[in-house]
Amino acid sequence: MERLNKKEKLLSILFGLAAIINLTVGVYSLILQGLDWLEFISCLAISLIILAGSLNPKLFFKPVKKLFSPRFTLEPIINSTVYYTIIVAGWILLFGSILLNRFWSA
Repeated sequence: MERLNKKEKLLSILFGLAAIINLTVGVYSLILQGLDWLEFISCLAISLIILAGSLNPKLFFKPVKKLFSPRFTLEPIINSTVYYTIIVAGWILLFGSILLNRFWSA
């Protein structure tokens, strides 16, 4: 793993703060304002996806042509297994909450 430059550090911090703020607002709404559980799951999923963005800041500064090349690899700042687990959990929760909102709620 290479070191991060200032832009990448700033992006990582901002995305991390956005994920924390989103999750905090979701928990606040769930506890004090009676948010539906399905909506909270959506909020949790979005927070995980934003967190995944903060854990791979180099992705946002690569040229698009390089992103779609066959030799492209992700360079997360944490263990890649944990990184992929966060991404997959976020997407599964998001699609699950969309399906539950579509078919479960009246």
